Amino acid sequence: MSKVYGKIHSVETMGTRDGPGLRCVFFFAGCGFRCRFCHNPDTFTEKGSSRMSLENAIERLEPLLPYLRGGEGGITASGGEPTLQPDFLRGLFRLAHVLGLSTALDTNGTCEPSKRAGIIKYTDTVLLDIKASTSDLHKWLTGNGIERTLEFGRIIADMHAEKGRPRLVLRRVVLPGINNTAVEIAEFVKYIQSLAKMPPVELIPYHKMGVHKWEELGFHYTLADLEPPTSSCMKKFTGTLEEVGVRII
Repeated sequence: MSKVYGKIHSVETMGTRDGPGLRCVFFFAGCGFRCRFCHNPDTFTEKGSSRMSLENAIERLEPLLPYLRGGEGGITASGGEPTLQPDFLRGLFRLAHVLGLSTALDTNGTCEPSKRAGIIKYTDTVLLDIKASTSDLHKWLTGNGIERTLEFGRIIADMHAEKGRPRLVLRRVVLPGINNTAVEIAEFVKYIQSLAKMPPVELIPYHKMGVHKWEELGFHYTLADLEPPTSSCMKKFTGTLEEVGVRII
């Protein structure tokens, strides 16, 4: 096995939210986005991360195999942004398939174009985080443009429509009054309907559980006054998407 190493922030051995079934989630260190609402700002850089080889990954996974192999379970690469470490990510996903595990990629979609094919080859599910749907808001929320994210979603949707994989799931953290406005929702729906195959959507309520990390790191948290969405707020967003045939998961 080639010596490929990754910078890993942490590993969650029994995840239930990031992909189908029971999952082992590898949180990659480093991210090109600086999302104002990020609950893992300690993954912005590689500081404090651990150097992991594929052999180390096998050691972490072997005791979990009896649990992960059932019900579409497997591993998820999250972060941070996993595609910033394409060689280790590809090797980890390839290893997962050898072990009989499914793979899920939680990404902001900014993968270097020349590295996409190698990663997608071993990816079963793409969890694409679309922070906002209008260009200006996306730039304000993340510090980055939206074009490459939307392009990545189109590529995965085209592949799913043609070959049946990878499966695409769109994710949005709902920020009340920010990315759930009428304009934002309309643009989100327009994008979904433009894809070769309409993917399911996961709406995630904004929360403040990571704010203390910003304080500990000495970062200024600009959304301190923002409150989590109410149940009626979430139902309204969900209802609007369901009205146009979008499946909510």
